[in-house]
Amino acid sequence: MMSIALKFGWRLLTSRVGLAVILCAGLWTWHVIDKSQAINSARDGYVLQVELAAAQAELAELRRRAAVADDANRVLQEKVQASEGEALRFAAELEAFENETDINPEGVVDGDLLRRLRSN
Repeated sequence: MMSIALKFGWRLLTSRVGLAVILCAGLWTWHVIDKSQAINSARDGYVLQVELAAAQAELAELRRRAAVADDANRVLQEKVQASEGEALRFAAELEAFENETDINPEGVVDGDLLRRLRSN
C-alpha cells in the first residue's frame, strides 16, 4: 500500500498538474510571507511615526513650560527689585526719623521725655 502511495505521489509530482500545484503552493507561501512582512513593516513604521509625534509634542510642551518659567522668573525678579527698593526707601526713612528725633535710641525714658509726657 505504501508503494502505491509513493508511486502515485511521484507521478503527481513529476506531472504538469503536480508541478503547477507545487508552483501555486510556492507562490501562495511567498505571498503569505511577503504580506506578513509588509504588515510588520507598516506597523513598525506607524509605531515610529506615533513615537516621533509624541516626542515632538513633549518637546513643544517642554519649550512652552520653559518660556512660562522664564516669564515668571522675569516678573519675580522685577518684584524682588521693587521690594528691595521699597526696603531701602523705608530704611532711609527710618534712619532720617532716628536722626530727627531726640528720643533715646536704646528705648530708655530719660528725665526730659518723662517731664514732657507728664505735661501732656
